[in-house]
Amino acid sequence: MENKSNIELANGEKVSLQLYITGMSDISQRAIQNITRLCYRYLDGHFDLEIIDIYKNPSVAEEQKIIFSPSLIRQLPLPKRTFIGDLSDTVKIALGLGITLNE
Repeated sequence: MENKSNIELANGEKVSLQLYITGMSDISQRAIQNITRLCYRYLDGHFDLEIIDIYKNPSVAEEQKIIFSPSLIRQLPLPKRTFIGDLSDTVKIALGLGITLNE
């Protein structure tokens, strides 16, 4: 079973992700678990994941125009992509991130 990323990365470049959550609600915890599991399984260390609690940093959410939580934003590589919810639809999230699932 081989899983690979179709994302075009320059040498040493990583997928840059930001996950915006609201406290440690059940949905926030599920989103953290789901994206962390997906990244470690399919991106094999070629990612940076920043988790931002908008309760603690409301100005960041305002700057990024975050309306829904949890929200995952792929900043790099371009184009920028946004995903909303607990990220439990692994296939949809993986395809949106440019990951091919060969299972």
